[in-house]
Amino acid sequence: MRKVLWLLGRARQILQTEGLISLLRRGFSFVFSSVVRFFFAHGNYYLYQHATGNIRNLNEADFMPKIDNFTFKIISTNQEADELEADGLEFGSQAIIARESLAKGGVAFCIFVGPELAHIGWVAMTEEARKAADGLPYCVDFRNGQACTGGTWTAEKYRGKGLMTYGYWKRFQYIGEKGVRTSRNAVDTSNIASQKVHARFNPKIYAQARYLRILRWEFWKETPLTQNGHC
Repeated sequence: MRKVLWLLGRARQILQTEGLISLLRRGFSFVFSSVVRFFFAHGNYYLYQHATGNIRNLNEADFMPKIDNFTFKIISTNQEADELEADGLEFGSQAIIARESLAKGGVAFCIFVGPELAHIGWVAMTEEARKAADGLPYCVDFRNGQACTGGTWTAEKYRGKGLMTYGYWKRFQYIGEKGVRTSRNAVDTSNIASQKVHARFNPKIYAQARYLRILRWEFWKETPLTQNGHC
């Protein structure tokens, strides 16, 4: 139900800001891609490992977004989400699976411009919370304090303004303060913008992976690039 409400809200927003033709074009593209993803999905990924200690000597000012009057929030419970929405910030109405992700232990890192959700990224520190960040089956050693990041999205009109970079700074800072030494995530090999953001935090690319899903059948293969790539 929440997803339906989000889709209706998003459709209304596109209609108001871009017009009927854009809404119809985007609607067709969304339906087509959703049908395709139901039957088939594939991708090639770089697997990253970040050491939270790498940010200790970095200056937060160097990662600030190129935008004025933004509000940054960390949301870890649905109660906090309710409080934000009561204050007029759009969260559950814009983040499709946010409520379920929060209920499973995911932590959302959000940047708002006015009331609008401009950027969101997730941290998971348990296997249950993992789907909030990344459902790909690479190994994350949660039992020994490793974390997982992902689920990153930026509204189209705010892309290129450094919101993802600042969001990752905040995520690494947060998990470091929680005692997490390393975190892992996957980046599509074609996503150059995301790779550039990660490069600023001196990561280790420990493997390259291929993913294929046909209906419920899944295939995952990693090619290690370092000696200690696995858990």
